[in-house]
Amino acid sequence: MEIKATTQIYGIFGHPVSQSLSPAMHNAAFRHLGLDCIYLAFDVDPRNVAQAVSSIRALGLCGINVTIPHKQSVMEGLDEIVPEASMVGAVNTIVNEDGRLKGYNTDVSGVLRALRSELGFIPQDKNVFIVGAGGASRAVIVAMCTGGARGVAIVNRTYLKAQKLSEEFSPRFDGIGFSAAPLDDAERVSELVAQADIVINCSSAGMGDIEPLRLPLDLLGESCVIYDLVYKPPVTPLVRDSRALGLRAESGLGMLLYQGVDAFEIWTGEDAPVEVMREALSVPG
Repeated sequence: MEIKATTQIYGIFGHPVSQSLSPAMHNAAFRHLGLDCIYLAFDVDPRNVAQAVSSIRALGLCGINVTIPHKQSVMEGLDEIVPEASMVGAVNTIVNEDGRLKGYNTDVSGVLRALRSELGFIPQDKNVFIVGAGGASRAVIVAMCTGGARGVAIVNRTYLKAQKLSEEFSPRFDGIGFSAAPLDDAERVSELVAQADIVINCSSAGMGDIEPLRLPLDLLGESCVIYDLVYKPPVTPLVRDSRALGLRAESGLGMLLYQGVDAFEIWTGEDAPVEVMREALSVPG
């Protein structure tokens, strides 16, 4: 890849960000299409988010992805936020339109595409069991609700956070049953797990050295599927344990792929080379 004075710069803001696979994915796509673009990773300290957002305009950066922990804090510096991202309350993709910054959330479409392509799952009339109450959970909730889910159960170590999410989204999606529970309430968690058509881990449990989830997977129906947004390691403890019980389960590389595909197309107006991006992430076809 030749860097020239005309090269357009894209990137990702996060903290930490050294582990991100997005540069490999997007740079592979740029090379494949012969675009004069490069994608870089920017480690942005939370104290410097406002300055980082301003730098998009000042330096003429064309587009930015946003990851943990900045998806909500970047919103204050944007000129426009599309309705879906406003509903989520988080932005993961920023476009610089001649100095006007517009925020999107491609996590919503990304998780829907990943679930459909990898697990054949469509949320219409399904009961969804979500672990976690952070920014990723918000995008998954909106994805499941706009997809027509019947019920959404949110469990979290800190019960008040799960309850707050349930109370926030319930009025927005009339007819969908919301519930919340603390992760350590074994009886209530078992009850909700037994009703689930899909279990989605939106927490960091199972990532690296972080303690994995302990769920009563044996209570799941044989048609239930499991999706773990964690993708390092590629086969997380939750995915491994679910597969050992004969359940279909996948980790979050597919969501990373498809949210990136949608961001790429928003930025460039080009059809994203999905298979090239998939290969860069080593996502199974």
